[in-house]
Parts: sequence; C-alpha cells; structure tokens
Amino acid sequence: MKKKLLLALSVFGMTMIPLHSANAILLKANDNEFANVGLKLIVLAQQNGKVTTNDQNSTNFSVETARLYFSGQINPVVQFGANFDFADNNTLKPDGSARAHGMQHTLVKDAFLNFKFMPQAQVRAGLFLDPWSRVNLTNLYSLIMPTEKYNPGISEINVDGGKLLGKSMKPFINPLVPFTLGSDVGNSHRDAGIALWGDIGKDAMIKYYLMAGNGKYDYEAGKNGNSNLEYGFRIEFTPTMLGYKGEPGYVDKDTYLGKRNTLTFGFAYQQQKIDCSGNWLSPTNYQNICNKQTSSTTAKAYTFDVLWEQKFGDFVPNFQAAWLDQKDLGYAKAGTSGQIAQPEAQGYYLQTQLLYDRYIGIGKPALVLRYEEDENKNYYSVNNNFVDAKVSMTDIFFNYYIDGENVSASLGAQIVNPDGALKAATANTKGQLKNFTDYTLALRTIF
Repeated sequence: MKKKLLLALSVFGMTMIPLHSANAILLKANDNEFANVGLKLIVLAQQNGKVTTNDQNSTNFSVETARLYFSGQINPVVQFGANFDFADNNTLKPDGSARAHGMQHTLVKDAFLNFKFMPQAQVRAGLFLDPWSRVNLTNLYSLIMPTEKYNPGISEINVDGGKLLGKSMKPFINPLVPFTLGSDVGNSHRDAGIALWGDIGKDAMIKYYLMAGNGKYDYEAGKNGNSNLEYGFRIEFTPTMLGYKGEPGYVDKDTYLGKRNTLTFGFAYQQQKIDCSGNWLSPTNYQNICNKQTSSTTAKAYTFDVLWEQKFGDFVPNFQAAWLDQKDLGYAKAGTSGQIAQPEAQGYYLQTQLLYDRYIGIGKPALVLRYEEDENKNYYSVNNNFVDAKVSMTDIFFNYYIDGENVSASLGAQIVNPDGALKAATANTKGQLKNFTDYTLALRTIF
C-alpha cells in the first residue's frame, strides 16, 4: 500500500514540473507496477485563406495540442492509459484551424483500461480511439501530416463557413470521421465503449478489433429514440511471409521512419441504427437527422486502406491509400418541399512521403504529398434537386525529423477546392464557399 501511495504522489508531482527529456518519465513501484508520464505538444503558425466570398485572410499562432498523457499497468494483465488535452481553440476540433484563442477548455481525450489476457485476446474499455480506419488508429502517432487529425479544410468549411454564411449552411459530412460520440462532444475519432482486440501469428500477421460503443447517434446526445449502440469490426493483414512486419499494438503509425518494413491491408465495417419513430427529439434535431420521417434506418460505414513502407538504402518511401463510404445517414430533403433521400458520404485519399534517412544539419528531411476527395450525396440541394457536392484537397509539405517521432517540424500548404455544386448549394445573401489555401508551420514534440 505504501508503494502504491508513493507512486500516485509521484505521478501527481511530476505533472507539475517542466518536462524536457526526449522520453516519458517512468514511475516504477516494482517490475509489474509502473506508469509513464509525458507531454505531446503541437504549436502552429498559419496563414488561413478566405473560406467564403465574404471572408478575409488571417494569420494565427496557436497551440493545436498540449496533451498530458499517462500509460502503464497495475499488473501484467491490467493496463491503463489517459490523455488530457489543453487546446488553444474553443471549438476543440483537432483540425489546426485556430480562429479562436485562449486556453479555455480541458478535454479528456482518452481514458481506458486494457486487460491483456494474452496478445491474441485483449479487452479495452472506456474512452479510446474507435478502431474503424487507419486515420483513427494513427491518432497518437500521426507524424506525416502536421495536424493531429484530418481534415483541416473540411473543418474550416463547417466552422468558418457556418459562421459567415449563417445557420442555413449545412455542415459537410466528413467520410473520414466514424460513427463516434466525437461528433457531439468535440472528441473526434474516439468513442466510449468496449473492444475485443488482438494480434495473431508471427509479427502480427493478423490484427482484429470488435467494438461496441455509444456512437454518433447516441440517445443521450438526442439523436436516437432508443439506446441503439454502434457496432463495428476491423481486420488488418500483413504478408509476413514476404518479410514484412505487422503492427502489434492497439494503435497504428503513419510512418516507422525506416525502422520497420511493413505492408498492411485493412478492412472495416460499422453500423448504428437511427430510430426516427416517436416524439422524443427536439424539432431542430429531429429535422436535421430524420427530417420528419418516422421510418428508422441503419447507418453503415465501410473502409479499405493500405500502408506500405520500405527502406531502400538511404531512402524510405511511404505510401498510404484509403477508400471510405458511409450510407443511410438519416434523411434529407431537397429544398422545403423537395424529395426525401438518405445522405451518403464517400471519400478517398492518396498519401506518400519520401524520407531521406540521413541527417542534414540536425534532422532528416522528407517530402510529403497528399490528395483527398470527399463527396456528399443526397444531402445538398440546388433548386429543390439533390446535387453531388465534392471537396478536393491537395497537401504539399516538407517534414524535418529532428529526433524521430519525439521532435519534428513541418512546413507546407493545403489547397482546398469545393466544386461548383457545393458552391452553388452554399450560396446565400452572405456569400458562398470558395477555393482557398492554408499555409502551416508546425512544431511538434512528444516527451
């Protein structure tokens, strides 16, 4: 008991002092009982473009992420983890689009227990990353792109576009965000629930996840007539017989910086029933989700993704791609008296990084290119007819890894292009969406 008390006091005390090491602080009671304490910090300087025709350019300095994290175990079976975020952005969206300033919020980003009965069978319970797509699972170790989670462009369209064009503008449905509670509590890509997961075979040839969670259409959020949970699964396969190594932990990584050759294919599915019967919702939410329809529907989401990284001498190419599709997302109406249909959000991205695995100055340079295209169907309308509204985003970044994942810097641009249909669907007396470009300098450290 005395050792446990000292351990708890040590954790509390260490969080009160500056952290300067390149590694987390290890607090150890004995070989089976320990905790790691550390800090993740992302500082941004951004030139934000005009999102709408009545917007203006702006220059912002912000702390996109200031995260205090804990991880450890009580014994070899019972493990734990927690992340607490302090963000210079009062919307608490992980997008790097800092239009509001002031450290006004603290957010419990993750808080979970993990029961490791064996590597092949583990149970995670609490608030944690929804294991739907690689985008979600790389959250803690997203190194290639400068902001924690994608996509800044869509978030700016929703946040800034909504503020400037008024409440009549619908938010763009982001196909990269799963059916998680993050949509309504600012904790995107996480959910509260329970997951059975593990890896099978040498070098994690197969990794699987089975999860049940509150989901986006949670009863407590006022978006479901009954307590319908979100259910999903994900499976990853690595051809270890070809010399590649899988990813054995719960999370995946964007890049291993030449330390591991990997080729991983992932497929996932999730669903959640939306109950539109009864008078249980406020009129505003009721119309947004069910549009006065009484027939229930089941929202479904599919994704397929791939990561390949291999070291060739001094060069490490990294390639990622994904396709995502979400169907039957409630009901939408084309205009005030138009047709009724179920919205759908589709998207895909292609991303590559070429790392030069030798020091130039104090770090290793890398060039990053990314293209993403997202589409909303049966959601936006023009002249009382549905239109397929698209947004394309092109990213060009230069990365500089000073100490691997511990210290890095990024400089680049994101070019955001809403198509003509989305511009027409968002036009009103206050203007409409337009093409814009954001420039970002990001400094990151993980202690």
